[in-house]
Amino acid sequence: MDILENTKSVDKYIAKGKFVKVKKKSRGYRLQTLEYSRPYLVKKARATLENIANKFAAETKSFFVVSSVTRTLEDQCRLRKVNSNAALGISSHNYGAAFDISYVRFDQVLKVNIKLEKELEKVLESYKNLGRIFYIKEKQQSCYHVTVRRY
Repeated sequence: MDILENTKSVDKYIAKGKFVKVKKKSRGYRLQTLEYSRPYLVKKARATLENIANKFAAETKSFFVVSSVTRTLEDQCRLRKVNSNAALGISSHNYGAAFDISYVRFDQVLKVNIKLEKELEKVLESYKNLGRIFYIKEKQQSCYHVTVRRY
């Protein structure tokens, strides 16, 4: 897949069936209103998000908030103006293979919850150990940046 430069490139991959829509609400997660990204992922990334969310919900009876998904280079440039964590140039978000999960918003409550944060990290760590994802805990934006690997 080529890097997503603009809306046209996203639309092209949607039309080809390469991108699938991320539901606003599913077992284990909610998608926040997106300002700098689009609610699409490659099929494997969406399936991985849903599997992570299901496992989290089974363990905790709670849900987490997905704060970002696919971005074009144009989106990335706009985001960079308000978020210094946004990559200068290319990000895994630019390929539809990454999403961000807030670790301070569970069950739609903006509040630190150490217990749920640790459970979420435990689920992410298990997927990392299976070779399915990479993840980074971002401090400034209070989210886990998750990139789905080719497996």
